[in-house]
Amino acid sequence: MRTAIVAYAGALAHFGDVLNICGYNWGTAEYNATIGAKGAPPALPPRAAVTPMGDAGFPPMPDPKGDNGAGLVIRGAGTVETWEGAPNGRADALDAAATAWTAFSRSHELDNAATILRGIRDSFEVIHAPEVPDIKEALDVLAGGADGIRDGAAMLATELRNHHDGLLDARQRLSATAPAAFTRHPGAVSTTVDNTVVRVSVDAELSGDDVRAAYSHFTTAASNTSLFDYLAHCADRDGFRGVVGADVLKYVPQLRALKELPLTTVSGDPRANVDSLERRDNDGKPVSTMDVIATWEAPQAALTAVDPNALDKYGPLVKNWAMLAVKYGNEAGVDPRMVLAMALQEGAPLRTGYPRDGVTLPQALSDPGSFHPDPKGPQAGVMYDELRLNSGRLGASKHGRPIFNYDGPGNSIGLTNMKEDPFNEIATRYQDKFSGQSWSDLAGNDDLAMKAAAYNLKMLNEEAASHAESRVKAGQPLDQFLGSGYNAGGLVGRSEQVARGVDSFRDGSDGGNNEVEHGRSSVSLVALANQILCGSGAYR
Repeated sequence: MRTAIVAYAGALAHFGDVLNICGYNWGTAEYNATIGAKGAPPALPPRAAVTPMGDAGFPPMPDPKGDNGAGLVIRGAGTVETWEGAPNGRADALDAAATAWTAFSRSHELDNAATILRGIRDSFEVIHAPEVPDIKEALDVLAGGADGIRDGAAMLATELRNHHDGLLDARQRLSATAPAAFTRHPGAVSTTVDNTVVRVSVDAELSGDDVRAAYSHFTTAASNTSLFDYLAHCADRDGFRGVVGADVLKYVPQLRALKELPLTTVSGDPRANVDSLERRDNDGKPVSTMDVIATWEAPQAALTAVDPNALDKYGPLVKNWAMLAVKYGNEAGVDPRMVLAMALQEGAPLRTGYPRDGVTLPQALSDPGSFHPDPKGPQAGVMYDELRLNSGRLGASKHGRPIFNYDGPGNSIGLTNMKEDPFNEIATRYQDKFSGQSWSDLAGNDDLAMKAAAYNLKMLNEEAASHAESRVKAGQPLDQFLGSGYNAGGLVGRSEQVARGVDSFRDGSDGGNNEVEHGRSSVSLVALANQILCGSGAYR
């Protein structure tokens, strides 16, 4: 919620500046085109002051973990025992938090924000300008963000109130049932309940059997409370999952993108408005700059199995690659579709025998019925790996120049065409994942190749892409950046320089790799990987 609120506040202020400049450019253009008396020229509105919530210095949410009490303490003659299974928590803090979130969700400013923003959006229906669709989309995102924050705050308020009420009820039940927990000491049990603890006093010496029997009794009593049921529904096998669903805050990536949108150029030329709000994708189609930046802000996708047998139509080779991509993509925390795309882009053509008869591998996979991989392809891939591995040891590279005279990283091997330097870098960073394995092991080892690609992408995303300047994000989707970075050697240093805007990926004009085109191709192959993994019904 904090991330959503900060992103919304920053996006609202920043996009207001963008709209003001767009209006100024149109006003100035019309002023300049007016013949005759035309009064004073339009004034450029001042930039919005950065709000505290939109500022990077806004304090973080306080850590809810702390001195929340022991929950339940048993005190006998000379004995003090704390039952670790007891529900603990500060009832007064839960009450205060529930009250605050309720007030926030019902505040006039938040409750009416989406309505106001949609009214502004509707006012653009009668305006005819090329940037209007992008402006309307941005205002829709702001309105959706306001709705999500309001709904999320209301959900938090409700759940906090439920937790508070359930905690009080559970403590009263535990207090009431305490005498029955010590059957060997009737009449010797008394209890008190305060803000954090149920205190059970037994006027007798307690044996180990007494304490164990009491713990069992309290466990049964707690399991029958509404609090126990509530907490059980807030967690799954992967741990605590929270109470605000991802769908409520689905606009956060776009809100963060709006906050980073390059400011429109103050020029008096309306064409600058489109240049700021829109770019062309790799097919030459217009796409909003906000949507491009949002690809950098969205969390990496994880896929869940639905029916992996749906991959059978692609044959055992591609099915294995697809399943490995999901396995290691999910493990590394990167999009499995990007992992599979790297295999399809790098070593898969040789290992499937494509292109063949004028048909490329992507074309064949787009129609699985026409996909007929060469049975000798996998062995050809192994032989090629061995050739490149051995030729590299002799000082030759694919560029036809001796490695000792070549300012480059040498040959690449394996299904995902990885060079030795990036493999060593990921093996150093993720030692627990690559212990005992070396770069040469990639030859003929598709499992290791897919794993290495996944962790290479993880490294580039977390240690290079995370430093990207706004203008770099606006110029290419994240998948394109990662694809170019992988082709550019796969090392953090080079990609980080590009991300910070002090270097750029090569376009092939120097006779070397066309890293830009490689990245653009990656975007198309991610779409194909999505068709294979999700379009087939194998994963979601």
